[in-house]
Amino acid sequence: MAETKELTNFHYISLTDKGCVRTNNEDYLGYFDTLNGHVFVVCDGVGGLPCGERASQTVVNSVKFFFSNFYYKDPYQALSDALDYAQDRIADEVRNDRSCQGMATTVVLALVRYNTVYYAHMGDSRLYFLHHKELIRLTKDDSVVKNELTKAMGLTPPCRPNICTKPVNPDEKDLIMLCTDGLYNMISEKEIQSVLCRRGHIEDKGMDMLKTAIKRGAPDNISLQIIKFYNIESKYTATANTPSEDSKPKIKKAVLILEILLAVLLVVGIAVMRFGSKPQNTTEKTTPPAQSYSINIKTDESCNIDSISKLYGVKIEYIALYSKGGYFIMNIPVKKILKTRYYDNLATLEKHFGVSRRRLMIINNIQTPHITPGTNITIPF
Repeated sequence: MAETKELTNFHYISLTDKGCVRTNNEDYLGYFDTLNGHVFVVCDGVGGLPCGERASQTVVNSVKFFFSNFYYKDPYQALSDALDYAQDRIADEVRNDRSCQGMATTVVLALVRYNTVYYAHMGDSRLYFLHHKELIRLTKDDSVVKNELTKAMGLTPPCRPNICTKPVNPDEKDLIMLCTDGLYNMISEKEIQSVLCRRGHIEDKGMDMLKTAIKRGAPDNISLQIIKFYNIESKYTATANTPSEDSKPKIKKAVLILEILLAVLLVVGIAVMRFGSKPQNTTEKTTPPAQSYSINIKTDESCNIDSISKLYGVKIEYIALYSKGGYFIMNIPVKKILKTRYYDNLATLEKHFGVSRRRLMIINNIQTPHITPGTNITIPF
C-alpha cells in the first residue's frame, strides 16, 4: 500500500508491505489533518500475541479521533492524552472481546504544528530526522536483547508513553521518517542515510528501501512514512542571531540602562517589604480563595477541620463552617470542578493537575481508576 500527498510546507509518502514471510500485515499507519495539526502515526502489532492487527488499527483510529475532536494548546499534553486515550480504547476492545486478551502494538507518532515537529513513541518503532544530510534517531527502543519489548500499547498494567522533551524544527529539505522494525532490521542506518541523502523524490527513496528489505527476505511487515519540508526559513543559520559589529555598542548601552532600572526596582522592592507589608508565617501553605469554584460538605461535630484543610490544600480560615438542620456544612474553595471527558481517568488527571490519585479518590469517593464520562470531579489545590 502506498500514499503520497503534497501540502503547503511539506510533502509526504506512506508505504507498507506484509513482507516475504508473514501471511498478513499487522502494521497500520495513517496521516490526519486535525484540529491540533498534521498527525502521522505508525503502529506494529506485536507478533506472537493475539489480534496484533486489531491492536494497531485501534490505536491509529483512536489517535485520529482524539486529535480531530479535542484541541490542546499544549502539544506535549495532547500527545500524552492521545496515547492514554488509545490505551483505554484497547482495554475496551479486550473487555468486549476476550479473544483479544493480551493484544498489543508499538506506536510512533509525529505531530506537525506550525512547521515544528512534536513526537512520542512506545515500543521499537522509530522516528528519524535527516537534518542537513545527517541522520539522527530521535527515539530509543523500548526493548531488551532478542528484541523483547519492555513497553507496548495494550500491555497490563498500562505503560507510560515516551513524550519528546524538545521538538524538532526542520530546515528546508530536511526529512522526518517514521518506520517499523521490519525496515531498519533489514537496512542499516548508514544505508538509510545514504538513500535519504540522494537526489530525487521521496517516493523513489521510500520504494527503494522497501524493495531492498523485500529483496533481503523481509521476515516481518514493513512500514514507513517520509516527510520532506520545504518553503521553510532556516532556523539553524550561524548568523541568524549573531549581532553585527555596529550593533554591539547599542546593545551594551541598552544592557547598562536595564541593569540600572533593575537595581532601582530592587531597592524599592526591599523598602516595600521592610516597611509596607505585614509579617507572614512562611511555613504555612497559602492558597488564596480568588477563584469561582467551591463545594459543600455535610458533616457532624466529629469532623476534623484540620484534616479537611490538609486534604484540600487550603488554609482553615478559607473554609466557611455553618450549621443547618442539625448538621454542619463546610464550604471549601477548590481549584476546579471538572466534567470528565471520554479519555479522562485518574492517571491523566494526576499528571495534568499534579494531584495524587489517592487524594482524588478520597475527595470524590471514587473506587476505580476509570471514571464515567460526564462525571463532575473536584480538583483540590
